[in-house]
Amino acid sequence: MTLIATEKTDARRTAVQSAGENPASATSPADSPSAAALNAGTGTVVPPAPSAPPSQPAPALKQAPAVTAQIPKPAPSEPEPSGAARTQAAPPPAFYTKDLSVFYGEKQAIKQVSMAFPDRQVVALIGPSGCGKSTFLRSLNRMNDLIPGASIEGEIWIGGHNICDPKTDVVRLRQKIGMVWQRPNPFHKSIYENVAFGPRYHGVKSKAALDELVEECLRKTALWDEVKDRLHQSGLALSGGQQQRLCIARSIAVKPDILLMDEPASALDPVSTAKVEELTAELKRDYTIVIVTHNMHQAARVSDKTAFFFLGDLVEYDETNKIFTNPSRKSTDDYISGRFG
Repeated sequence: MTLIATEKTDARRTAVQSAGENPASATSPADSPSAAALNAGTGTVVPPAPSAPPSQPAPALKQAPAVTAQIPKPAPSEPEPSGAARTQAAPPPAFYTKDLSVFYGEKQAIKQVSMAFPDRQVVALIGPSGCGKSTFLRSLNRMNDLIPGASIEGEIWIGGHNICDPKTDVVRLRQKIGMVWQRPNPFHKSIYENVAFGPRYHGVKSKAALDELVEECLRKTALWDEVKDRLHQSGLALSGGQQQRLCIARSIAVKPDILLMDEPASALDPVSTAKVEELTAELKRDYTIVIVTHNMHQAARVSDKTAFFFLGDLVEYDETNKIFTNPSRKSTDDYISGRFG
């Protein structure tokens, strides 16, 4: 009995020590082997201690539904255009030529030139003497009709009308397409009458309307302040530069859509040339301008597009900046760099 009691005591001590060392793995006395031996040793049946019901996992806390900021969806955008639709259509030109040829008798001066002139821009025509640029310019308002033996083939379209049609009213046409010549050619009339002549011819009879129109045109050509106190003096009494600006005022007095200029500053001094160039830049707000010039610097200064003519052919036609910095044709580069012409 002493031996059994000692074993019981040792077993109990061992169980307690084990529980203290590893509480997580300790079992209840009733369930352990030592406890079973103790019960058997006493001969008393001790019912095992009721085991605790298996622990139920704590109910998971209900999480509040996540609050997500409701970002409004953008309105569906229109599908992006593709291909050619991405490129905005270029505005229609003010006028254009199609396969235009000009002959003096049997000699062909212009050879099937097709060009489009953008609205409210300045186009410069350049090339060596005799290349046909002035002939081409004069054909644009049928001025070549006045030269014996001159004839035109091809088409010139302005406002949906081919002005090469023999039925075209050339007087009406020249009202819509004004012309400024190389040398100033004022009428042998007063400054006032030089400007008022065209509107009066086309039906403006009111003195007040003519006064207003004369002042408006002289202001547009930066001439008003110089001549307002001598409007009834002869236009021939003006300086060369003033005469040329008077001729420009006379041209715009009849409200043209297009203004043609054939070397308008070639006979002027540098100061007058600068004024004509400044005037050209101002006038393109209201008119499409085509200018012939031998002055490469002038073409680069005043024009938006430049066309290079040589021996009656249109060699190259492009933006002025490209023509003067990176021309596509070698002959263009040779001309503007002074290798010929």
